[in-house]
Amino acid sequence: MLRVGILGCGTIAAKIADSLKGNKKAVIAGVASRERNKAKKFAAAHCPDAKVFTGYEKLAASDEIDLVYIATPNTYHYEHAIMCIKEYKNILVEKPFAMSKAEADSIFFEAKNRGVFVAEAMWTSYQPLHLKALEWIEKGRIGAVKYVSANLGYDIASVPRLNSPVLGGGSYLDLGVYTTNFALSFMGNDIKVSRVFARKVSSGIDRDTSYCLESEDGSILGNFYVTMCADTDKDGVVVGERGKIKFTNINNYRKIAIYSNDDTLLEEVDGDKEFLRGYVYEFESCANAISKGLIQAPEMPWSKTVRIAQINDTIRSMM
Repeated sequence: MLRVGILGCGTIAAKIADSLKGNKKAVIAGVASRERNKAKKFAAAHCPDAKVFTGYEKLAASDEIDLVYIATPNTYHYEHAIMCIKEYKNILVEKPFAMSKAEADSIFFEAKNRGVFVAEAMWTSYQPLHLKALEWIEKGRIGAVKYVSANLGYDIASVPRLNSPVLGGGSYLDLGVYTTNFALSFMGNDIKVSRVFARKVSSGIDRDTSYCLESEDGSILGNFYVTMCADTDKDGVVVGERGKIKFTNINNYRKIAIYSNDDTLLEEVDGDKEFLRGYVYEFESCANAISKGLIQAPEMPWSKTVRIAQINDTIRSMM
């Protein structure tokens, strides 16, 4: 059983704790906050059997924890990741993994030197429907990929964290990492940013961002859009020479369907009806990898996380 410690007691951490209730591979064994009362309330509500730690350092140093899930604000991921790695703690870091490629490189450098497992909590990459779509493409069911598109939008502009540059706010860092992960998954790593348009507010954060990616050889084009000001359909499509795959909700797959060029439905697969189940797969992946002595998750290797961080840097510089 993988003993998980939660570092940070925000909304996403609560969803994670709820999702792991009764899981046979991972259990929430500890919760940490700078404020003891906050950690106690969190544990009472979501994981009553977990040990409460006052201060992140104590959780990182505890021999009762096998893996630390880092769920603090974006700009603190690097600091907390390095702290845990120096305590030889395995870590799963909430997306965006880091604020820059330089930070991501530094985290992986330290982890490799210490033989510590590190993974990005890009939950969609671990979900069965994501892996099924990759399998369809690998088997050549739609032929060579030619075009990829996805959007992701929620009406969440009132969330304070998203409006704070200090906490790494903005639509792209919160949502665009999903569409970029989607792009890398189905376009491959050899892609470049060709266009970016962002609408910003006075603080400098982006309300919404649209951007275009293309493969280095020009054979694949990708268009993506994210916003924190409206609920979009959140769908995606991968178009190949001989057909296409349509995705319902790229942020938590509800269904994927494969079509021929004449729009004949060939096969469709539904996702988990239980929303929280989507979070479980990343922790089960961590448990499996750590039990095998691996320091990377097969579904989200370090190279992909670094490439996402690199594209993030480029997109933000072009806004």
